[in-house]
Amino acid sequence: MLPHSRSSAARAPDEPLIFERISAQRGGTEILHAINLSFPAGSRTTLIGPSGAGKSTLLRLLNRLSDPSEGRILLGNIPILSLPVMALRRRIGLVFQTPRPLPGTVADNLAFAHVITGETAERDFAESLIEVGLDPSWLDRDASGLSGGERQRLAIAVALQTGPSILGLDEPTSALDPSAARKVAEALRRRSERDGLTTIAVTHNRDQTPWLGDRTVVLEAGRVVDEGPTLDVLARADESFWLKENGG
Repeated sequence: MLPHSRSSAARAPDEPLIFERISAQRGGTEILHAINLSFPAGSRTTLIGPSGAGKSTLLRLLNRLSDPSEGRILLGNIPILSLPVMALRRRIGLVFQTPRPLPGTVADNLAFAHVITGETAERDFAESLIEVGLDPSWLDRDASGLSGGERQRLAIAVALQTGPSILGLDEPTSALDPSAARKVAEALRRRSERDGLTTIAVTHNRDQTPWLGDRTVVLEAGRVVDEGPTLDVLARADESFWLKENGG
């Protein structure tokens, strides 16, 4: 098991994330069309809409897994294309719907972020597991043996290790039962309040949308068609946006 240490979290910089007329293509097809959005520091936003609306594509633009075909994305007043990719990814993290842990133990996975950045661990690894509802005694457990929901929670714990200023999450609670999903959402909310973490979460679960975001943006066919306070947007949202069954 790799060594770990503990230190206090630093508050994220007070920098908004701004999308200016962002369009994006995949395979020659335009997926996003002239998106204008602003995500204030410490804000909690959910992205909803039908499958194929461009939600996951938007998340991939955050830390340059893909780049826009038009427009620019700013972190504060700095275009993210001007930042070194690894420096950008230390500030903006992504968590995917079906994450695959790295070979090794749960602790090895938590330590890997610090191996990449060369930084000291932000906090005790056991506390990181407790934060997302995992058993702290699992540090020596083989990560490949975790269930889908356990992998999702571990991926969030790993992403939070280096104290990112922005975190994009693609269906982060899709494999969790309501109790576990609520715990994860509360952990993210506390990070936003304490550290100024900005979260942008894709979800198809109507019940969990208010847990994950105070503000909601609706995408359809690659365009923003509605945005505002979450409960107001949900009152207007089409029922076809929501999954009929949710994982446990």
